[in-house]
Amino acid sequence: MNKSSINKTIPGILLILVISIMAKLLGEFFPSIGGVLFALLMGIIIRNSFQLNEKYNIGISLVVKKWLKVAIVLLGATLSFGSILDIGAQSILVIIIVVSGGIAITLLVGKLMKIDKMLALLIGVGTSICGATAISVVKGVVQAKEAIVAYAISTIFFFNILATFLYPVLGQWLQLSIIQMGIWAGTSIHDTSSVVAVGYLLGDEVGEVATTVKLVRTLFILPLVLAISFIMIRKNDSTQSLKGAFPVFIFGFLFMSGMYSTGIITEAISGYMGEIAKFLIVMVMAGVGLQVRWKNIRSLGLKPFVAGFIASVFVGVTSLLFVLYFL
Repeated sequence: MNKSSINKTIPGILLILVISIMAKLLGEFFPSIGGVLFALLMGIIIRNSFQLNEKYNIGISLVVKKWLKVAIVLLGATLSFGSILDIGAQSILVIIIVVSGGIAITLLVGKLMKIDKMLALLIGVGTSICGATAISVVKGVVQAKEAIVAYAISTIFFFNILATFLYPVLGQWLQLSIIQMGIWAGTSIHDTSSVVAVGYLLGDEVGEVATTVKLVRTLFILPLVLAISFIMIRKNDSTQSLKGAFPVFIFGFLFMSGMYSTGIITEAISGYMGEIAKFLIVMVMAGVGLQVRWKNIRSLGLKPFVAGFIASVFVGVTSLLFVLYFL
């Protein structure tokens, strides 16, 4: 990134920084709401109340897409390998059920409601694995039109925002344990940013579990792309998608965890890294809020919205029943 490109990101980053500092302070006064939700709300209000100059968009996009990965890598320094393996083992079965079942349900609903097959597939993939990231990877395999991709992402985005507000309330109402709440959030909320945000809103331990589970779930992008590539038999397109299918930042997360597990990263340093990561998460959610445009959400057709709703309910309820009866 050259100097000119860096300068273009500054306005958006500064706006997010101001929102995040205010949200963090408000979160300390109202801990039941927390800085994460304040940041999201403030971002949404600002985006939809004022005509923001386009110059802010580059910095906002950078924070949402790149800084979340930095936060996740830093969070690796707060978890040992033993914890990661234990959490992964407890969640792998429900992840398989949620991923396969969520996609199948969406395709079935899409067929019954006569929704475009590509759109139904993208909504199912986004709901079941990791939101816009999964949609972006799969679109290269199925050669989906940009309009359909935007439609799918908007549908997923709406339910992702809804989950960010509902899950903390439902989790506390149901009195879920740390491991139950973490696995529920990690296996059923669509986007990684919201999973991490909801987890750490409810406490560091819930956040650690939710983040780990979500990263395991994200790895399912690779076998999914392989399966779709085989079905579509489009070798040229699938090769390009496979290159971007594996979330490389997970290596960073595991590397930091290894450093912490071996004692190279001390408890004190781990604590500092955790605090930096949590503030970055607040910034990411402010950025997410600044990307919410109500007019785009209102423009969604009813059928894809219903398909996204059914898929989200299936994933959420299936995961919740699993943690209630098997954990």
